[in-house]
Amino acid sequence: MTKKDQSLEQKKHDMSVRSINFSRYLMIRYFSAAFLFTNLFWLVFAICYKDIVASIISGLLFVLLLVASVEQVSKWNVRNTDLKFTKLYYQLQLGANVIFAIGCYLPFGKILFPFMATNDVANVIFTILVVGILGSILILRRISNIQNGRDKYARAIKTFESNRQ
Repeated sequence: MTKKDQSLEQKKHDMSVRSINFSRYLMIRYFSAAFLFTNLFWLVFAICYKDIVASIISGLLFVLLLVASVEQVSKWNVRNTDLKFTKLYYQLQLGANVIFAIGCYLPFGKILFPFMATNDVANVIFTILVVGILGSILILRRISNIQNGRDKYARAIKTFESNRQ
């Protein structure tokens, strides 16, 4: 094998390792996209209803998720498993969803969700919030597994790195 062929093989191998490493964060990116659009829709509705409190809360969650998304995209170039902004975002989203789910059936729920006109709407919002709670818990667990090297990709990366193709 010539030096050029070896260099090409090395680049292919490095790109494969990079792709596998980036794939570790795929589920986190999908959930982040779902939360991004959910918070964006909530922000748009809050602005349309001229609700300052809901606009501020949804706007903050939206901006924090944008920061977390940038951190996730940076994992293409940065190999460490530190996800401090993403973890912080999901902890805040989890706490917010718990409070909001309780608030759906309390008087301050109308402040958070000004478009919540009936109990049927409250039930739909509650269901969305419960799905968000479960999703946040799942993502926080996934982040913990990645940071501790207990995810399935960690083993695959080690195996692939040790077996050059």
